[in-house]
Amino acid sequence: MRPGRQAAYVAVATLLSCSSAGGPEASGTCFPDGDGINGGSYVLELDVDDTGFVAAGPDAGAKEILATQNDAEVTLTLTNKGTRPHGFEVECTSVLPAFPDVPSGCPTVACFPAGSTIAPLAPGASATVTFVTPTADGLIYPFRSSAESDRGVPGLNDGQWTLM
Repeated sequence: MRPGRQAAYVAVATLLSCSSAGGPEASGTCFPDGDGINGGSYVLELDVDDTGFVAAGPDAGAKEILATQNDAEVTLTLTNKGTRPHGFEVECTSVLPAFPDVPSGCPTVACFPAGSTIAPLAPGASATVTFVTPTADGLIYPFRSSAESDRGVPGLNDGQWTLM
């Protein structure tokens, strides 16, 4: 390969490694795994009523805290046991508390995928979504009801999802 052509290939490879499709985040250089474990499969059941979220199924009774690994496949079922519509959404969070020296080209905010959101459900209804959790672990991702009318209810706005 001619020297000029080799330099061009190196430049293209460098640019590709900085893109969102294959940059430092995708390669793991943005957010090294805190516990050396990631992935897995989780099935979570969550009930919501007019005052808050409560785990159902095997974790019945646990209030407003969910914990899974990062990069894990999650199947989440939400059941509305309230008298008004309620939903589910995980908010984005800053990565800086766990990763204060984020490398150039890496995001400073981490978000759950759009597919993790459940639109407000009628009373008595259930919905199930499946998605993969974000890579950045060691953070607390706040979750709340996706129903606009629930914004003033503390128990519907202060859930926590921890990625290990």
